[in-house]
Amino acid sequence: MNLRTVELDHTDTAALDRWGSAAERGFLMRHVPDETERRERREALVGVSVLGVYDDTAAEPLIPVGTLGSYPMVLTVPGGSVRAVAITEVTVSTAHERRGIARSLLEGRLHHAVETGASIVALTASEATIYGRFGFAPASWEYTHVVDTKRVAWRSDKPTGRVHTIDPRSLAGVAQELFERTRTAGDIDRGVAWWQQALREVQLRHFSHGEGVTLALRYDDADGTPQGYALYRVAPNEEYGNLVVDDLVSTTPEARFALWRHLTGISLTKRVTFHQASAEEAILWRLVDRRAVSTTVQGDALWLRIVDVPAVLGSRRYAVSGEYVLDVVDALGIAGGRFVLRVAEDGSATVERLGDVAAEESEDAAAAAAVRLTINDLAAVLLGGSRVSTLADAALITGDADAVRALDLAFATERAPFLRTHF
Repeated sequence: MNLRTVELDHTDTAALDRWGSAAERGFLMRHVPDETERRERREALVGVSVLGVYDDTAAEPLIPVGTLGSYPMVLTVPGGSVRAVAITEVTVSTAHERRGIARSLLEGRLHHAVETGASIVALTASEATIYGRFGFAPASWEYTHVVDTKRVAWRSDKPTGRVHTIDPRSLAGVAQELFERTRTAGDIDRGVAWWQQALREVQLRHFSHGEGVTLALRYDDADGTPQGYALYRVAPNEEYGNLVVDDLVSTTPEARFALWRHLTGISLTKRVTFHQASAEEAILWRLVDRRAVSTTVQGDALWLRIVDVPAVLGSRRYAVSGEYVLDVVDALGIAGGRFVLRVAEDGSATVERLGDVAAEESEDAAAAAAVRLTINDLAAVLLGGSRVSTLADAALITGDADAVRALDLAFATERAPFLRTHF
């Protein structure tokens, strides 16, 4: 079999269209885009490295049998940010599975990230069993809340500001500014193509914006300053009266309360579904009957793969000062080693690589003080989405009990990380 990997030229529109069709087939999409959508999809790929794997002996040699897209972005971490590479549209033709295509594409992108100065690689996973072998781990979690509007009553008084029903396109500029003001650990950049789709400036429906007409709300505080917005739609092909909230951003607790209150009080609405909800939702405590809200889905959201340990660990802030020795095992040999993490009183950190990881039976002083974990485990605890102590209880993170406990306290965060932007 003659397989070759090609980075597509963005001026080759026919090749880009075939690549897009192959990616959609890989995700079992049945939608057939018209010419407008194909053009918009090509425009959405500007800035993306588009890789296709081709089999010259296949019946349709111009259709890639493997796809992957990647692009640079900035990932927000606790107290800071780090240069990252986003990976998306990873597919392999069903006739070409288990032939090393995905491995070649993914490992190639990991090395490319190193070569281009990125410190971490991120993706969202349609299948949870694939990416661990490449050093990825889930670093944040998300929920789906379904609200029975008939049972909604609030403990709190109505907010003093005002909710406006508006055309989504009128949020251009305002929504971007509100989103950037509220970035927290787990957030990534939202590019032009994302906003164009979210605000219905284009016909294309990629990402997580869903089918149907999008409606928008904007909340202004008592002084008339915008402090939040929501994008929602009537759920297609479902029982009449069901709303789906695709994006809700708020800069203050009152803004969030006002938007929730409005959405759950819209006439003729029976149920409101909040997709991609945070693990921490204070609004639930404002309800008289918390059982008005059912949490129907809990799932992994952001998956991370660290390719530069000193850069990543040095980019975030920590809860407890001190010196921590980490033995990081990387099965692919990209980023492993023994590191010392030195955290100052203000939570900032520096990281030094001391050398390779010693054998587990080593009895030198550094090994005795080290906490041992894989590159996957380090990604899992990086943002605070999972605790060091939890992975230690699962026998994944090992070492002296006092050293593990100290590292657990250092990595603890005030809030759980949350990915608001699927890609």
